[in-house]
Amino acid sequence: MLKGFAMVRLFIKLTIIIGVVILLFMPINQFVKDSYDYNIDHDILAFKKEPHPVDIINLGASHSMYGYYFKPTGLSHLDLALPSQTIQYDSKLLKEYGEHLKPGGVVLVSISQMTFANSEAKNIGNYYRILDQSDIEPYNIIDYYTYLKLPGTNTASLSSAITGKLKDLRWNSHQPWSNNGKDYSERKYEKIEEQYQEAIENNNIEPNVKQLEEIVDYCSEKGYQVVLTMEPVHQSYQENFNEEVMNRLVFQHLEALNLDVPFLNYMSDQRFLNKKEYFIDPDHLNSEGRKKFSWIVYEELKRMGYLTKS
Repeated sequence: MLKGFAMVRLFIKLTIIIGVVILLFMPINQFVKDSYDYNIDHDILAFKKEPHPVDIINLGASHSMYGYYFKPTGLSHLDLALPSQTIQYDSKLLKEYGEHLKPGGVVLVSISQMTFANSEAKNIGNYYRILDQSDIEPYNIIDYYTYLKLPGTNTASLSSAITGKLKDLRWNSHQPWSNNGKDYSERKYEKIEEQYQEAIENNNIEPNVKQLEEIVDYCSEKGYQVVLTMEPVHQSYQENFNEEVMNRLVFQHLEALNLDVPFLNYMSDQRFLNKKEYFIDPDHLNSEGRKKFSWIVYEELKRMGYLTKS
């Protein structure tokens, strides 16, 4: 009888412990679900729920995601760019949502310093809600449902949510505009150089170059107007990515493809180069910067004869 009583007490204790753990975990899980990074796909997800014809689609990574806002021009626009997005996922998203592009519509394919070096999607969870499971690589059913229902158990998601809340508490040297942006820009340069060398060692450059060619070919097959773009950066960033560096990271690969499409390169555009007021940090436009930049791109596309049916 004493043994049975002890088992009951143990069961009660375990129940209490589990209950406390659940009560403590619930706000943590909700904290992650409410975080900016976890909801980085919210615009695409909203479009998926209520799709409509669009004049422009932009692909790319964070430079593109922060680069465009065409609403003031009267154009309907779908932003399919996400942070650290690989060109493989550019292709997947275009195939998933390209059908909503209006006749004569334009696909902006953003080319950044990391386009041909970036081969690993940093956060697969970004795509769980906006792509079919068959398009997710690598796909793990446990990771999939854990990310959607219990993101607080995902170390990367929790860390990202916490970092987002504490970003203003970074050491001065790690603030984006410390030393007029030079510290940030040097760190980004070192990171991209390391990534590029790894891409060479792992033979990832050629597949990425081939993927860009396939995107352009796919647009041609579908009748989409495709334009390559490169968004503006601040002077402090551009100094690290001079002509010699950009030739090695990007331009030599573009030239080898010899694509018959326009390339709008605004990386060193004087209208932005020394205008800190247009940037969140040295390589990402803020709300004012993207409004100004989008008008410039819009006017250039019109001048080139695009968007005539919009």
